[in-house]
Amino acid sequence: MRQLRSTTAIAGLVATLVAANLLSGLSGCSAAPHKPIPLTVAVFQQRTDYAIRGAQIEVTNPSSLDVQVTSATFASSWFTATMSSPSTPTTLRSKSTTDLRLLLAAPVCTADRAAPVVQLRYTRPDGSHGEAIVTPTIPFDSISLVHTQDCAQLDFEKVARITIAPTLRFDPAVATDGNRAALIDVTFTPTGASGSVTLHSTEDTTLLAQREGAIRRIELSLTAASPPTTITLDYTPVGCVLKHRLAEDKVGTLIPLRVDAGEYRDALFSVPLSAAMKAALMNWVGVYCGW
Repeated sequence: MRQLRSTTAIAGLVATLVAANLLSGLSGCSAAPHKPIPLTVAVFQQRTDYAIRGAQIEVTNPSSLDVQVTSATFASSWFTATMSSPSTPTTLRSKSTTDLRLLLAAPVCTADRAAPVVQLRYTRPDGSHGEAIVTPTIPFDSISLVHTQDCAQLDFEKVARITIAPTLRFDPAVATDGNRAALIDVTFTPTGASGSVTLHSTEDTTLLAQREGAIRRIELSLTAASPPTTITLDYTPVGCVLKHRLAEDKVGTLIPLRVDAGEYRDALFSVPLSAAMKAALMNWVGVYCGW
């Protein structure tokens, strides 16, 4: 009997060891962690983004998996805050590219380098999560152009504030055929700050043609001692052939100014009109063109 109990005990111990080894083997067969999906990212600004001070995060998915992008953010030392795209969540198909909209934060003009970073969070088809933190490419150097425009305008308006009249004028004041030039009064008022700025020229837009030519030389220099100065910009429509140009316009009512300000030389930035002025201009184009 003792020998039987001993044999039974040994058999039980063997069974326990075998079971333990099996469990150990099973745990060793657990799924390996997912490799990150090698997403490629660019950040750039299209012409239609100018009016809303926007940009695009362009994401390319080279993998064989469709993924759900749950969040996308862009940060740079040239902007005051990390910016989140309102275009997420969105599906990023395999072997495809998607643009995610972005509203740009206020500028920072003291940083020498942009140091751009994009962070993407995504979900794979099996429900697992992934993250990519990448330095994006910047096609066309567009973010640098935005930075220059932002900071040139800030430096200019430290010395001279820019004010656009709230109402549109016309030349002639009355015309039976509707062919009147639109007049926009722009006033430059010194703030009292030290330094000097120069307005070199104004330029045509996609919608408005200056009567003096595509580039109108102004050469107005301003300091704290200068009096407030008003210039009148006069426009006719660029063209009356395509009506959809008016409906689709995004940047035609932004007034381009080329300036020297602070460290920026021959810099170009655009000043937006008020909603009421923009509406008046659009209506004037329709009347002028007889639509």
